[in-house]
Amino acid sequence: MCQTSIITNRVERLSKRSYSHRLDVATPNRYHVTQLVRLNRELDSLYEFIYDDWRTITEEDYKMFGGQFVILIQTIKQLYDACKKQPKAMGLNEETKRLGMNYSALYELNSDIVNFCIKMPKNEEMKKALQHLAEVDKRLDGTSKA
Repeated sequence: MCQTSIITNRVERLSKRSYSHRLDVATPNRYHVTQLVRLNRELDSLYEFIYDDWRTITEEDYKMFGGQFVILIQTIKQLYDACKKQPKAMGLNEETKRLGMNYSALYELNSDIVNFCIKMPKNEEMKKALQHLAEVDKRLDGTSKA
């Protein structure tokens, strides 16, 4: 069961935080690696939380948090680009790589939700193909037990 309100609150909070980080990284001597470490930890946690339930997310659920989730992903990408431009002396390299991986993971997770939970159930051809595969799977299961 999708916990939409919890996802919505976490996405909203992280959107605000990542936007604030974007502003901080643009100001000289204002951004520190510890801030990025904490943000990455929270992004990891958000990813795991959504990933555990992503197959149960409905279109109605996604309408609650999807817009903000897309904004979060875009903001993370912008923060990643800004961090990559920072001098190596700031010590952001490893955490910037991790931020890039978080961006990729959240982007893919969002794509999976949109394509497999929202679009696929509406696609009649895909429904028929999945039913056919399920039938084939059942037949193969029956022959392997014999």
